Order: sequence, then C-alpha cells, then structure tokens
Amino acid sequence: MKFNALSIAATVLLAAGMAGHTAPAHAGDLTNGVLTCYVDTNAYDVPKPTNCRSSWTPWSAPNPSVAVFEVAGLTAGSYSYVWIDLETGGSPGCSGSQCVVPIATDVSGDGLRHLSVTITDLGTGLQKTVAARARYFDAYH
Repeated sequence: MKFNALSIAATVLLAAGMAGHTAPAHAGDLTNGVLTCYVDTNAYDVPKPTNCRSSWTPWSAPNPSVAVFEVAGLTAGSYSYVWIDLETGGSPGCSGSQCVVPIATDVSGDGLRHLSVTITDLGTGLQKTVAARARYFDAYH
C-alpha cells in the first residue's frame, strides 16, 4: 500500500481534530483566583473558598485563635498582593499570598474576620480582587 504526503497530512489533521481542544493554561492567569480561609482549631481545618466557619468549645481550640486566609487557584506566575480588612478599611499587615489574623469567638469578640486581597499579575498588569469571610462561634456558652 502506498501513501503519499497528502494522505499522511490529511490523516494527521483528522487525528488532531478528533483529539479535542482545551485552552492552554497561561502563566499569570487570574481567572480561577479565589480567597480561601479557615479558623485554626484542633479539628484539622481545611481551607474553604469565600466562607469558612469554626466553633469553639473548651479544649477544642484557643480563644482567641487565628484565621488563615490564602489565595488559591492561580497559575504559575509573578504576583503582588494588597490586603484590606473589610471590617476596618485598614491593612491587616500582610504582604504575600497568605494572611494570618487573630480572631475571637462571637462571645469574646465579634467572631468575624472579613478580608479582601487585590492580586496583580506583574507580567500583564491585570488585577483581580477576591474576598473571604471567617466566622468563629462559641459553641459552649
């Protein structure tokens, strides 16, 4: 059986078309960027996007504790981060992709931390602002 260059090229193009097309990930893509959080307790806390909550009982965690906020979902790239405490309008004093802030339960404090972060792709200048809210409940009193 003889194959010529044209039939081989047609076969390759047909196979490529059948393979399905997915958009490649680009460095510095902010599309899937999200802010996750968790309140640090003895319960093996897992970061959750946008909203997280935990409850306090004696010996389950310190009160006050800390809320951990972290940017997730970014592709490899170079970014800068500007954090804002949405309760006060000030800076929580964080500079990287993670921010750890004190939080007290709703009986000892307000039980809430609400932060946002503006992510800037240093390669393109594109920006995205994401936010998350952490709640810490007193389940004992």
